[in-house]
Amino acid sequence: MQNIRLRWLMAACSAFALGACVAAPEAAVAPEAPEPAAAPAMATELLPAAKVRMEHLQVAMRDGARLDTDVYLPEAEGKFPTVLIRTPYERELSLKGNQYDAFLDAGYAVVQQHERGRFLSEGEMHMLGNADEDGWDTLSWIAAQDWSDGSVATSGCSSSAENQLKLSTLGHPALKAMIAYSSGVGIAEAGPFREQGNFWRGGVWQMGWANYFFGEMQVNQPQLPAGLSDEERQRLMRDFSIKQDSAITQEDYLKARMHLPVIELGEVLGAPQTELEDYLRRGPSDPAWDDDRITNGETPKVPGLYAEALYDISARSGTARFEQTRAASAPGTQALMLINGQHCSYRRQNEDGTIGERPIGDMRFDYDARELSFLNHWMKGDAEAPLPAQPVTVYMAGVNRWVSFDAVPKAGTSETKTFYLSGGGAANTLEGDGALLTDAPDAAATDTFEYDPADPVISHGGEISGMGPDQEDGAYDQREIEAREDVLVYTSDVLEEDLPVFGSINTELFVSSDAPDTDFTVKLVDVAPDGTAWNIADTILRMRYRDGMDHAVFMTEGETYAITPPPMLAGNVFLKGHRVRIEVSSSNFPSYARSLNTAGDQYTTTETAVATNAVHHGPMALSRIELPVVALPE
Repeated sequence: MQNIRLRWLMAACSAFALGACVAAPEAAVAPEAPEPAAAPAMATELLPAAKVRMEHLQVAMRDGARLDTDVYLPEAEGKFPTVLIRTPYERELSLKGNQYDAFLDAGYAVVQQHERGRFLSEGEMHMLGNADEDGWDTLSWIAAQDWSDGSVATSGCSSSAENQLKLSTLGHPALKAMIAYSSGVGIAEAGPFREQGNFWRGGVWQMGWANYFFGEMQVNQPQLPAGLSDEERQRLMRDFSIKQDSAITQEDYLKARMHLPVIELGEVLGAPQTELEDYLRRGPSDPAWDDDRITNGETPKVPGLYAEALYDISARSGTARFEQTRAASAPGTQALMLINGQHCSYRRQNEDGTIGERPIGDMRFDYDARELSFLNHWMKGDAEAPLPAQPVTVYMAGVNRWVSFDAVPKAGTSETKTFYLSGGGAANTLEGDGALLTDAPDAAATDTFEYDPADPVISHGGEISGMGPDQEDGAYDQREIEAREDVLVYTSDVLEEDLPVFGSINTELFVSSDAPDTDFTVKLVDVAPDGTAWNIADTILRMRYRDGMDHAVFMTEGETYAITPPPMLAGNVFLKGHRVRIEVSSSNFPSYARSLNTAGDQYTTTETAVATNAVHHGPMALSRIELPVVALPE
């Protein structure tokens, strides 16, 4: 988050109606609005493409809360289509040097608004709070302005993408298109993913979120006094800059991350009040998750341009939601880009890029041109503005190039390569006898290990960093992890030809435990000829949720269970001479909160136990991984 104090130059801006009455969805009734106040003289600054800036406008929502809103108009005269960015951060856009300059150059007005309760917007702060109603009211306000042609597109990455999703399902007449990158937090459910905003996976809390909550999502934000007029609020806002920094260091997180109970983490760190405790108490199936997030029954109703990053927790649910929308929409209206990158890193790539420590090549892309062409087609009716030739474009690691497809494949429903777990019952560590076979094994065996919550496997790369200076997103050599006795390692023979894998990856394991509850983790790894083991994707399942996230069913000692952890997602070519590997264990911490191996609430208890866990394989227990295989064009 950038902390930028706005610079003001003295020049007059035309009068602007503030606090105008806004329309509401049929399900809600907007109160009568007061007479709009005349705008005070405003300061302006010429930008590369901006004719005028109108900042800290007070836009009233249906409940009277006024949201801080900035408007930037292009050089041309007349009425403009508008790009709207709603954000919980101090600034989503910088005033120079980003894609919004290109929008202004192309004749679009740009509006940035602080969500309620954030950076002097009125109202009570909640993560994605009132995404639907406030978004609707803001669209209506924009459409009523004399500089607006009545059409609006929403845009943004991360939170400013997430709050678009619920809004896009409502059918507001002004909303014509959306650009939503890394939007998974706005999804409660999508296909097989019930992550409730990417907070849970397989029923396990994604613990790296703690850094974000304590550093960015404080509930108690400074506010101006109640009862001020629009003009008074504007004048005060010119003189204030709220700088939001966290005093908690990564070393603090490292010291605190093993603390039990987990729900006391904020107290131990001396963190500000956040919604984290409430989210933990909800668990992975509370109906409240649906309030500002879309579910399997809701589909965006407008053309959408999306992007996801494969080393980002947003990618799986975001891609599944995209596929639902694509299938329900007219051809050409929906497009998705997938990078082998990190959260919202699309425009930060360079010629010799890496993802973590793995070289990834040149993943740069002209997003401005793609976005403007999309907007011009759907907002300005420019039939000559090209749309993506195919709905899905992915940057394939290994061969390090862009490839396009008509859909995101799913293992089992498209061409699939299956590897079966095998071995003699001693798959522990990289030196064990675990193997991946392309044919079902003839002999049965069981691999066992002890999982101690006091000594979890420490995450090295993956999709969510946080909780310590040793945590980074991306691909890293996993051989140190594979030296542990509590990690089962299964490796294929050397590949005799390239194996291009793209899409949704399925895993089925036959497992048992002497504990009433535990976790099973899976990690897909690309092993280079020199032995370097790059993590490609991972997943996890808490056993009490193996039959569904909405009810707990505990295990019986001695019983074997067939489990299917949530699918993984990858875009990777396992090159000729490489090997495919999976790791199976019971912890991947602190990416995922530890199972304590008890039947208690895992976030409010301090009780732990050591579990003896097992993976079974053989003719009657076909533990396996299924990879969607694609054909790459020359």
